[in-house]
Amino acid sequence: MNALEGMLGENTENLSLYWLGGAGFIVKSGRLTIGIDLYLSNACMREDGAFKRLTPAPISPENVQLDYLVASHEHGDHFDTGSIHKLLCPDNATCLICPANTKAHALLQEVDASRIVELNREQSADFEDFSIRGVMADHGDDAPDAIGFFLTIAGKVIYFMGDTCFRTDLAKQVAPPDTVDALLVPINGRFGNPDAREAAYLVQMFKPKVTIPCHFWLFMEHGGDPGAFMECCGRIGLGTDVRVLAIGEGMTLQ
Repeated sequence: MNALEGMLGENTENLSLYWLGGAGFIVKSGRLTIGIDLYLSNACMREDGAFKRLTPAPISPENVQLDYLVASHEHGDHFDTGSIHKLLCPDNATCLICPANTKAHALLQEVDASRIVELNREQSADFEDFSIRGVMADHGDDAPDAIGFFLTIAGKVIYFMGDTCFRTDLAKQVAPPDTVDALLVPINGRFGNPDAREAAYLVQMFKPKVTIPCHFWLFMEHGGDPGAFMECCGRIGLGTDVRVLAIGEGMTLQ
């Protein structure tokens, strides 16, 4: 058992966030464990070596015990066909939460329809210990129903932006709550996502208490520079706690 497996296996009253690389996170509160856009295989790698993982996955999917897995859209580094049958296996009761196109992909992978909760833009779902509201993520024509979402859990609000371009009207489109406790923002500047400067302006737009940059360095083709993002945030003078996590590292939301 590695350190991450040990931490995820603990029951704690604290609300914790773990970054698993790329856009992947695990949110843990008490006994509740929610995965977000986990990519734990190397299924995206092509025959010519493109989109090869640059670092090993911090944990094996067989050792991840989730109550829910949220997939923001169907792209392979967000809906991982290489690990989906290990994350949702006959030995667990994990449910998949995703928009319609991703649900269609999951059904093609023979995921049991009874384990899928469809969540599209402008839709909400309430569960025993958390609620989730799907919002627009502008990821172009290749993922026309991609979502971001606001996750309300343990009295905190986490905004996972998903794969989305920089838009000056994004706040108007997603109607954020008065307080965003944590913002999970892509910074890679490719495939339609914001670069370091644009991501910093998104932080300014949503004014979160804590910001965690993501979606960088998973593949050579991804790009992204967390140092440049920190510099941009500093120049703009944002009143947020920016946390650049190592892969497999977690933090507690106070």
